[in-house]
Amino acid sequence: MTGRIRKREQDPQITGRIRWVLRLGLAIFALLLVRLYWLQVVQYERFRTLSENNRLRIRTIQAPRGQILDRKGRAIAETQASFSLICTPVDVADIDGELRLLEEIVDFDTDEIPGKLRSARKTNPYSAITIARDLRFEQISVIEFNRESLPGFSVLVEAKRSYPFGPVFAHVLGYVGEVSQEELDNSDDERMRMGDIVGKYGLERLEDGVLRGVNGGRHVEVDAAGRDKRLVEEVPPRTGGILHTTLDVDLQKVAEEAMGGRAGAVIAMVPKTGDILVFVSGPSFDPNAFSRGIRRKEWHALANDQRKPMQNKGLQGTYAPGSTVKPFVALAALEEGIQDPKAMIRCPGYLPIGNRNFRCWKEKGHGMVDMYRGIVQSCDVYFYTMGMRLGPDRIAKLETDAGLGTVTGIDLPGEKKGLVPDTEWKQKVSKERWYDSEKAILGIGQGAIHVTPMEMLAGFSSIANEGEVMRPRLVDRIVRKDGAVERRPPGMLRKLPWKPENMAFIRRALAGVVNDYGTGGAAKIPGIEVGGKTGTAQVATVKGKMIKSENLPYLLRDHAWFAGFAPVSDPEICVVAMMEHGGHGGSASAPIVKAVMQEYFRTRPAAAAGEKK
Repeated sequence: MTGRIRKREQDPQITGRIRWVLRLGLAIFALLLVRLYWLQVVQYERFRTLSENNRLRIRTIQAPRGQILDRKGRAIAETQASFSLICTPVDVADIDGELRLLEEIVDFDTDEIPGKLRSARKTNPYSAITIARDLRFEQISVIEFNRESLPGFSVLVEAKRSYPFGPVFAHVLGYVGEVSQEELDNSDDERMRMGDIVGKYGLERLEDGVLRGVNGGRHVEVDAAGRDKRLVEEVPPRTGGILHTTLDVDLQKVAEEAMGGRAGAVIAMVPKTGDILVFVSGPSFDPNAFSRGIRRKEWHALANDQRKPMQNKGLQGTYAPGSTVKPFVALAALEEGIQDPKAMIRCPGYLPIGNRNFRCWKEKGHGMVDMYRGIVQSCDVYFYTMGMRLGPDRIAKLETDAGLGTVTGIDLPGEKKGLVPDTEWKQKVSKERWYDSEKAILGIGQGAIHVTPMEMLAGFSSIANEGEVMRPRLVDRIVRKDGAVERRPPGMLRKLPWKPENMAFIRRALAGVVNDYGTGGAAKIPGIEVGGKTGTAQVATVKGKMIKSENLPYLLRDHAWFAGFAPVSDPEICVVAMMEHGGHGGSASAPIVKAVMQEYFRTRPAAAAGEKK
């Protein structure tokens, strides 16, 4: 056979397709290799963590906050064990269904919690979210009984902030709450995490860095429903530092009781050191409500109360001081040499200025009045005259030196500054001159002037302390987490160049206010010479016949002041009481100051004996 075998020729089109299939296969294989490398090498730690989190969880143990103690070592803020309901979002099978079941067992914010869980499920599904705090035993029993229906939810023992005296110390201690996102963003503490408890107000906020401890943790093995099965490792928390304050529980309780639920403030201080013994603002609130998580309804009730229970009236409330400024006006007249204390001024019950009569509180007048009687009887006509003779600048100079209209520097956040007007202020506000009528009412503590009770306390303490203005202080010493002790000694802000004979005269006149048939007789204490001054600060002008404050609607009634110290010869305690819309200072506020002073002198020997031991 002579025929030849012919080689079959391949179709070029088929050959090209085969090549493309081979290239595509190689490309897919390469992508699989890259993906495998990405998952096994680059993302190793992430998937290892996810795998571990399916089996192991870290449960944060909240560190107990440090105690806050009074001057005698009694706890006024402490930590107690509390049961909280927590949720790990990744383990929740049916958020809405499980929350509906929990609504029948515990009380929680149904508007906020579902959204919080959904958000955490996307951003940090393994983080523990607190649903409710301070659970009762019967609630815990029901939750445990329904464990199979509540995957992802569990009960945890936590450290809860507790305030043994409830509202009594609320405005000075403040309260705590969960850290907000804004606080996290602004914090320098890298250990702070969402869910941590921080100070929100008062000393709790100011000294948060001292009081907040270091959280611990439990490394636990969980089952498929996220329930703890076995403890792998535990790191105990470190308790926060201890705050020793200058406050006195006994005096604080007496002051709060004497206020009788009225709106206002009572503050007591040791003039020689600046130690704050009492700091009450009313009406108050219960800081324990914030520790367990305040309900929306409770917050609205506090926020909408016209008496403003969330306002610290001792630091943030500013009021016309009324006649409590008369000792400062008299001292300015003596220091400036414009008035002989023995010179008489006639008070017929009014003083004509321009085309208007400015009335004295005593309708028929005081007759002939010298400086001593002008202070003791609180004669308005006498101090209208002093106001016009001195002028606003000389009055403002002495009052601001004493501490009125200035920030006192007390170790509490949120202190507000009052106003003692002068010519510079007048030009900024109205660009007008001072009229005689305006000068006159400055002499009796009315008009543009307004001060805080804390400023008034600083002013009277400067008179009691012979011109030494001390910085008010609440914190005496700190015991830090590592055991180190930090002391915060008293500090003098300034020494005023007042003449001793002038200060002695003012103190004698203030003693007369209480003990010489003056307006402050309700503060008199047998065996102890109390000096002080009443003040009735007008809130609204009522034209026509004089109307008693108690006959006016509540919000139009006068504010009632009394500021005093004792013993006059060597003052140990200075107290200010201001009652919003309380009426007359002599009847509304003087008895409160008396009650605080009586308790101070009743317990003083025992305290002194204790200190010697």
